Amino acid sequence: MSDQVQDLPSEELEELNPQRKKGFNYRTYLRTFQRKALLIAVITGVTTSVAWLFSLREPDTYFGSFQFLVEPVTSEAKLTDPSTLTRTEGVPDEQLFGQDYPTLMKILKSPGMIEKIAKDIQEKFPSVNFGVIKKNLASTLTIERVGKTRSDETKIIEVNYRGTEAEGVQFVLEVAAENFLAYSEQERKRKIKAGVEFIDEQLPELEQRVDKIRSEQQKIQEQYDLINPNTKGEELFAKLDEIRFQKTETERELKELTTLKSNIESQLNLNSEEALAASDLSENPARQSLLNLLQEIESKIALESARFTLNTPNIEALEKQRNNLIALLDEETKKILKQYSTSLSDKATVIKFQNPIRLGLIQQLIDTNNKIQMLEVRDRYLTKTKAALENRARLFPGIIATYNDLERDLVLTSKILEQLLTQRETLNVESAQNHVSWEIISPPQVIVNAGGKPLAFPPDPKKKMMAGAIAGMLLGMGIAIVLEKRQDLFFSPDDIKDTLFMPLLGEIPLNETHLTKIHDTYAEYASLNEAEELEFEQQYSDVNKRKDNTGEKEFLFEQAFDFIYTKLCFFNTNPPLRSLVVSSVEKKDGQSTIALNLAKRAAAQGKRVLLVDANLSQPQLHVWLNLDNYKGLINLLTSQLYFEEMIQEAPEIKNLFVLTAGVDFSEKSQQLWSVRMQQLMAEFEAKYDLVIYDPPHFLESTDLIFLTAHTDGLLMVVGVTKTSQSKVKMAVEKINTFGLPTLGVVANYVS
Repeated sequence: MSDQVQDLPSEELEELNPQRKKGFNYRTYLRTFQRKALLIAVITGVTTSVAWLFSLREPDTYFGSFQFLVEPVTSEAKLTDPSTLTRTEGVPDEQLFGQDYPTLMKILKSPGMIEKIAKDIQEKFPSVNFGVIKKNLASTLTIERVGKTRSDETKIIEVNYRGTEAEGVQFVLEVAAENFLAYSEQERKRKIKAGVEFIDEQLPELEQRVDKIRSEQQKIQEQYDLINPNTKGEELFAKLDEIRFQKTETERELKELTTLKSNIESQLNLNSEEALAASDLSENPARQSLLNLLQEIESKIALESARFTLNTPNIEALEKQRNNLIALLDEETKKILKQYSTSLSDKATVIKFQNPIRLGLIQQLIDTNNKIQMLEVRDRYLTKTKAALENRARLFPGIIATYNDLERDLVLTSKILEQLLTQRETLNVESAQNHVSWEIISPPQVIVNAGGKPLAFPPDPKKKMMAGAIAGMLLGMGIAIVLEKRQDLFFSPDDIKDTLFMPLLGEIPLNETHLTKIHDTYAEYASLNEAEELEFEQQYSDVNKRKDNTGEKEFLFEQAFDFIYTKLCFFNTNPPLRSLVVSSVEKKDGQSTIALNLAKRAAAQGKRVLLVDANLSQPQLHVWLNLDNYKGLINLLTSQLYFEEMIQEAPEIKNLFVLTAGVDFSEKSQQLWSVRMQQLMAEFEAKYDLVIYDPPHFLESTDLIFLTAHTDGLLMVVGVTKTSQSKVKMAVEKINTFGLPTLGVVANYVS
């Protein structure tokens, strides 16, 4: 198996990555077009032929044109132009007469100009629809500047028109020439005036916008105390860094003092409150005097005890004095300890005499505790200040961005305002000047032959055929997509991989023996009638036609399962694969066949494999393996029998053990989501290297959800040209909804 793992190609490793990005996948459509290439070709041929037939019915076309000069050429013409006198004090300037030809072309081809020409044409031909005239002019009237390159470009505009009648072409050209000349004399000033009015309408709005932007900038400056946003941001982040540094130092000092406090408390065997209480007890004058008196009495008792017995009056008097002093001492001690915790009165270390060394340590502990409290106050302040600065720092980039956006908007708006003011002054000057009319240098005329008669040109079918071919191709592709969508099937393993976005673990080729087993089982449990059996035979007749080498097919079939098992083991090593569920959405997908053959391959690798037939309603593994089915999983669920009694070894297959479904004589439905089933699954995994479950089909029972949730993952089986896409997508949605672990998908029946 290790050799097989090493032989995995890199492209296979990439396919097993489940984190693939979802989105438009053109490869799916390319495969559809490839499968439906004949249909697309037929539709394209039909539409191309129809386009060719329509092109043959088109009438002959007549062409005509005229040319006009839009700028003065001679020096005399330039000297007589009023603009020369007003702008250059009588000295001609080439830049003065320079035309913006791209803009001029747009104006002459504009819908307004086309509409004006169309109105003049309709006055002579009122029966023709106005919309038809406009559409015809827009498509057939062309206006170009003579000269294509910078070296040969001229100041001449050429107008061309084509039509099916020579007289109509001549009339349209004459109307167009009249309108263009009228534009040069009258429309130009009207357009200038309209431009000035438009600018006057825009100026107040732009001025208000400038004022509004400046007002918003001022509000931001006042609200956040900004003069220069970038400088303010640097100051903010510098202050934040300083606060962070101070907080770090404070936390360090706090940690050091806390450690010191803990060490002193350990030495004194006192906490801070106990140490303070011990200090008060040691330093209290009244208590100290009582202790001194008590010490004197105890000394006298010691001396008198050497002379007298304990029952003598002298000793009893001294004992009475000592008891009184002890009572007074206890009372004084309790009085001092009232200001502390009540538990301190029982601690001998607090009450006992404190020597100078311990008093020094107590003082150091008290000082350290005070410093800790001071640092904690400082730390809380720094934490609060840091949070406030960080919150402001998070907001500040947005504030700066808003301010900069306003600044850019202000610059742009001010620039537009300045340009409009300049343009208004220019238009006012231009409006006050007289303008020289354009000059027709080539009158409107239809192309004629040598005899002087209009020359007719036959139609060119190439364009229509090209349009028909493109339309047919698009129509064919659309029909191909619709047809495959309606079939609701997967046509190749690539379709499965691109649709489900799950790792494709392997492709199982069509196998004659495999198909025979499916046929027998399907006939046994589904009770096929004669028509259904005939349909089944027709469905797989192509397998018999392609049969040429049964041994080679069996080898490829087994090799496919070797490859799937290798992938499962290689990509499930931590922890290793111990159990899995093999499932599908329909009976014809080959779910049980995949489960059985996968179990065989695992057993052949030396693994102890348990194959569990969990399809309690329609079991079939015992039929394929020729095993008894009197007792099985159903009996384990309904009783506390040991599962080893139900396990059977597969005939002639080493290391493969089978737990059949069994027969339920109680006629009560058994659920696989019971606690008993969960216990059994844990016991199976403990005894066998790999457990494979063959459950009911995915959409038929909720038992599969329970099984999958308690295994290492689900292996989905999808039949190429057999399985419904919509049902598989429903199953995937259910998997995602419940968060079930998945191992991948296997494509079955790959031809």
